[in-house]
Order: sequence, then C-alpha cells, then structure tokens
Amino acid sequence: MTTAPTETGSSWNASIVAEVASWGDDKLEAAGLGAYIAKATDAGDYPRVMLGIAVMVVLVTAFNQILWRPLYRLAERRFRLE
Repeated sequence: MTTAPTETGSSWNASIVAEVASWGDDKLEAAGLGAYIAKATDAGDYPRVMLGIAVMVVLVTAFNQILWRPLYRLAERRFRLE
C-alpha cells in the first residue's frame, strides 16, 4: 500500500508517547490513550496496560479498514497506468 497509512500510524504513535513527559520532579500529562497506558504501566496494572494496547490495535485496524483501504482502492482504479 501507500506510505500515507504508515506515516499516519507513526505520527499517531508519536503523539501517544508524547502524552506523558517528565524531567526531574516535573511531570506533564495530557489526557489520552498514551497517558492511560503510561499510568497503568507505572502502577503495575498489566490488565489495564493490555486493555490500552487492545484499544489501540482496534482503533488502528478500524481506521485502516474504514479510511485507508477504500482510499487506496479508489486511487488504484482512478490513476491506473495502462
């Protein structure tokens, strides 16, 4: 497939990681899936970590099926080089 889904997934992963930042005694936190997973990891609550990862997998898979695959098929039909 194209690089757009890959790049979108990579940027989404980076934004999840960026939801929690700390240095020294200072900690900044945004509300989101990344913060949820980070808090569960810090607490040692591995069932919640797995739940967060499962939600991420479902969202990425759904986004791929709902948006990227149809766009790819459309582009393939419309811009076919024959």
